[in-house]
Amino acid sequence: MTGTTEPSGYPDPDHGPTEKSTGTRPASTRITGVVPLALAIVAVIAATVCVVVFGVRAYDVYADQYPAQQTRDEATQAAEQTVLNVTTIDPADLDGFKKRAEASLTGKAKEEVLGGKDGSVLDMLSQAGPGTAKLSARLVRSAPSEVNADEEKAKVLVYVITTLERPGQPGVDETRGFDVSMVKDGDTWKAENLLGLEGIAYSDGGQAGNGQAPAPAPGGGN
Repeated sequence: MTGTTEPSGYPDPDHGPTEKSTGTRPASTRITGVVPLALAIVAVIAATVCVVVFGVRAYDVYADQYPAQQTRDEATQAAEQTVLNVTTIDPADLDGFKKRAEASLTGKAKEEVLGGKDGSVLDMLSQAGPGTAKLSARLVRSAPSEVNADEEKAKVLVYVITTLERPGQPGVDETRGFDVSMVKDGDTWKAENLLGLEGIAYSDGGQAGNGQAPAPAPGGGN
């Protein structure tokens, strides 16, 4: 009889098993499928690590570095203003000097400048009279030497150029330095100690008109 030969169900001895007959894929096909999956897993792990590292660094900045930086900046700016306030004196306007000092000082510094058992800079200025020299100042530079964010305290070195102006005479410029101990008083930074690195004579010449010696710089030591 002629016709189509029925498949015998056995593999052709002249040909190897086909992909369909074995039910498996070539190794190259399997690797091609595995590589993207592995890369995806690695990418997820890397992303997770980055998130953790970023989170730790962000927390460190927020919890440690930011408060310290904020304390440093605020204390330094307040120390600069304090020194300018106490080195800007018009003997004819001591009320203005007093207000500026009260806004900038606390503790020992406040007593020494505004009043204490041993007298004060304000008392000396009042005794010198309104005809004595004026004092003004401009900031040169500043730098914090100590910062304690937890206790809200800092020490700042501040340098200013003071100008002493006597009636009828040109102003005399001098560079002065202050070691300022700052503390947070409520919401405001104030100086609790002012140590003048060099003295400043506020009154006119070596003797004031009433025989009093020139007033010393606001200052004090520990």
